[in-house]
Amino acid sequence: MSVTGGSQIVLKETEGNVGVITLNRPEARNALNRQLLTELQQAIDEAVADTRIGAIVLTGNGPAFCAGADLKEAAEGMDSADFWSRYERANQSLRIHHELPRLPKPIIAAVNGYAVAGGCGVAMSCDIVFAGEGAQFGYPEVNRGLVAAMVMVSLTRLVGRRHALDLLLSGRLIRADEALTLGMVNRVVPDDEVRSVAIAYAQDLADKPASAIRITKDLYRQVVEIDYDRALEYARDVNQMMRQTRDAQEGAASFANKNKGS
Repeated sequence: MSVTGGSQIVLKETEGNVGVITLNRPEARNALNRQLLTELQQAIDEAVADTRIGAIVLTGNGPAFCAGADLKEAAEGMDSADFWSRYERANQSLRIHHELPRLPKPIIAAVNGYAVAGGCGVAMSCDIVFAGEGAQFGYPEVNRGLVAAMVMVSLTRLVGRRHALDLLLSGRLIRADEALTLGMVNRVVPDDEVRSVAIAYAQDLADKPASAIRITKDLYRQVVEIDYDRALEYARDVNQMMRQTRDAQEGAASFANKNKGS
């Protein structure tokens, strides 16, 4: 493991070919304030730009993955007459939710403890989610007179209308096993193993041809958003394009050579 820099509230490390980004405001349950969002964006951008990194793990330090927006900062902002300052803060969240699914490298959330409100939204925007057995998920905004607005976009695409409305209207928290059943997480593991399991999984992805991983992510996002016929046509064109890449040609040759002696 090597440390590649970072502030005290966003830690950046590399383990093998995996970039590990850790939210580090444990005293605030890693609540998302302006500074954390700014440095999280910077850490993600740097991991994407680093050619040594093939996959990214996002996790939290302390008893929570992320408790959502920093409500103390939000309350202070509500008293402010500066509309555009509040608007820019909302745009910080929008950029994170928008970019995570579109990153050219896989990003895996390793959820320890609570992932609620905007923190649950961040986890749901990642490609793969591993959860500790003690993890809890939810959207309690309605209990505070708020609306889980941007985060419902990813939720509805993961669990469907009725399950999403249940979580959004009730504001209830669910444990990792129910989140697994609903399709919000990929795997539940012991709490003390969630980080290491996520990193091992990320390393396996990082070892695969980067072009295939990148195009698979992009194609997946496209086909789930467009109609069936257009999705098939787009997939056909991507399939043809990928067959021309060096990675695909080398993979096919390797497979053929391996089976000559069998």
